[in-house]
Amino acid sequence: MTLFDARPPTLVFTVLMLAACGGGGSEKDISNADAAEEPEQEGISSKQLPAASETVYLNLETGAFVEANGDWHIAANRLSFQLNGGASGDSTVGGAIAVEQSDFYDANGEPDVSVFTNATANSEEEHLLGVFQEPDAWQQDAFYSAFGAADVWSTYDPATGVISEKEDVGYLVRSAEGDSYARMRVVDFNFPTRAGNGIESFTFEFDVQAAGASQFSSTPIVFATPPDYDGTDACFDFDAANVVDCASSSAWDVQVGFSGRDWYLKSSSSASGQGGAAGPMPWAELASYNADPGVPQLYTTDSTGGVLSEYPWYAYNLTGQHKIWPNFRTFLIKSDVSDTASSVWALQIVGYYDESGASGQPVVRWLEVNPEQAQE
Repeated sequence: MTLFDARPPTLVFTVLMLAACGGGGSEKDISNADAAEEPEQEGISSKQLPAASETVYLNLETGAFVEANGDWHIAANRLSFQLNGGASGDSTVGGAIAVEQSDFYDANGEPDVSVFTNATANSEEEHLLGVFQEPDAWQQDAFYSAFGAADVWSTYDPATGVISEKEDVGYLVRSAEGDSYARMRVVDFNFPTRAGNGIESFTFEFDVQAAGASQFSSTPIVFATPPDYDGTDACFDFDAANVVDCASSSAWDVQVGFSGRDWYLKSSSSASGQGGAAGPMPWAELASYNADPGVPQLYTTDSTGGVLSEYPWYAYNLTGQHKIWPNFRTFLIKSDVSDTASSVWALQIVGYYDESGASGQPVVRWLEVNPEQAQE
């Protein structure tokens, strides 16, 4: 169902502008938006979220920051966003994608660099001001892996019932200790779902950059199916090149597993580690990284998330300068999914740094809307 009616707005608003930021991989190079906060204009509110080192919580009704146990609608921690509902909070906030910005991506789902780098908050404001339809369903937050959903790195064959690896998929991975890194490649994954025995076999390869080292090793370390594997969870410490016990060890960096109806990859941030992942990336691109790029913000951690995780709001490193580029997707945020009369806002994330160039300062703008009911 199309949620956005692209009728042109009747008024033109002065809004927050984005400006590309050049340079290398420093804090100041991780965004392309001028994040100076603007006053509310014609019903549009905007807010810069100081989320560089902690999670911040925002009430969209009042535009005020609140405590974690307060009445919040969205929360941000660097690149990650959550809604107050489902696995993320005690409330009943839900969301939906309204404008996917499909023209920002090619037929293979890869970012169109020209579109990203030429888009501005001004040029994409029309989507925030559109006429929306009520979505078929409101999505609440659930567990979200730093490696993304399982269908990002694996594929299901309905004819055979077998789940296997997608070709040419890789990630950058940070260790549980937070001081070593690896290029990880999904080599093999075999999950014959109709056999009823869980995951049958897998192989992941790691080129490791040990703590204090300056580049990735050229000798891959292999995480393969252990002899006593029962088809559920298995964990790997790539620094030690060992399979470790998921429950008793705090040193594992990557977990592969199956539980209930879900198969997954997890980073150590699911437990008590400092791990995370960046990607997915085609292996040809990942192989061009000789070392960890030195941009901590690149790594996401396992978390809870929903529509704002399923439809990422940015692309990274489009011009080789380690920048974050917003795609100006428009989301609908509903205050209470159980109440048809509760408030709904259209929301965009339009920037990632402050006036001094510091990263981890995402800028959101939102507008209360009244979605039209779908015609029967």
